[in-house]
Amino acid sequence: MKIATVRISGVCLLAAALALAGAAQAAGKPAAKSLDKAALPAGFAIGKGQPPLALKVELADGQATSTVVSDAAQANVTASGSADGGETMLTIRHDLAVALKFDLYVSSDGERFEYTSSCAVTPGISSFEMWSRPIRAFALGNPRVVPAGRMACD
Repeated sequence: MKIATVRISGVCLLAAALALAGAAQAAGKPAAKSLDKAALPAGFAIGKGQPPLALKVELADGQATSTVVSDAAQANVTASGSADGGETMLTIRHDLAVALKFDLYVSSDGERFEYTSSCAVTPGISSFEMWSRPIRAFALGNPRVVPAGRMACD
């Protein structure tokens, strides 16, 4: 009887793990560390550094509700890149009243994207991300409001 209970518990744990993985993906959390360009999550915008990627992020009830690529005059978020030798720097800035966190993928060839850590962006202050290799393109998406005191980079 104990063996049957253990097997049922194991099945329940597997089902719970699969459900949590699905919930994380549905909540906009990146499911994969490496993706082809066509497999990037819906809503991610691709930039090359120059000209800057301009986005319009809408907020409602303390949450980011939508993000669209915009022209510079309408944008409230910009992401621009620069290269110096073999190093690449991405600068993200916004003019919203709250701190935002984005998910970020980078690509050396413009086709295969690797998920990378990124820092929350404080209102009116630029966030700088750096790599010691050339980055040809980046994909930015899943903006979310950062709770007060949660400005960690991950």
